[in-house]
Amino acid sequence: MQSFLQQLPALVGVLVGALATFAVTSAAERARWRRAQAVRWDDRRLSAYAEYAHAVKKVISLCVRIAAHRGVHPYNDRLSPEEGMPALVAAEEERTMKWEAVLLLGTDRTVVAARAWHNSVFRLQRVAEGEPIEGTWADALDAVSRTRREFYEVAKQDIGIAVGDAPESYEWQLARLTRLQDAS
Repeated sequence: MQSFLQQLPALVGVLVGALATFAVTSAAERARWRRAQAVRWDDRRLSAYAEYAHAVKKVISLCVRIAAHRGVHPYNDRLSPEEGMPALVAAEEERTMKWEAVLLLGTDRTVVAARAWHNSVFRLQRVAEGEPIEGTWADALDAVSRTRREFYEVAKQDIGIAVGDAPESYEWQLARLTRLQDAS
């Protein structure tokens, strides 16, 4: 019994060492797994945000081209409503499909910003459909530009990309050109 008692401190030391090694290894593995998951979800969010933005831009482009045909926008690349409306319906359906990924993967702030952006685009769609809107076409383009900028700023913050100090870098050039043409 005495030899056992003499070896007990060594056995306790080995046991404490094994438990400490297990705890540290487990914590390190959990941290590594969390980092891998964060990178994985950031990649998926980046894809969802980029695909959604591309789909919204397609809707905007079609709206502008149809509005130009209606004489509302001074754009040379016109598209008749007969040709453009089916394409606009398809683009809006694609935007709606991409929206689901933003809803699923996006943070609350990004979802709100994305919703504000596509809600502002609805005004352009009304013009493309030949419906009246509140305010002017230039006001509608400014709203689209502003909400686009807000979406990109929030989305970049969400995935850890620096936003930068120049908010005008996100300004939509088409809105700026329209304002300049309206001023002259």
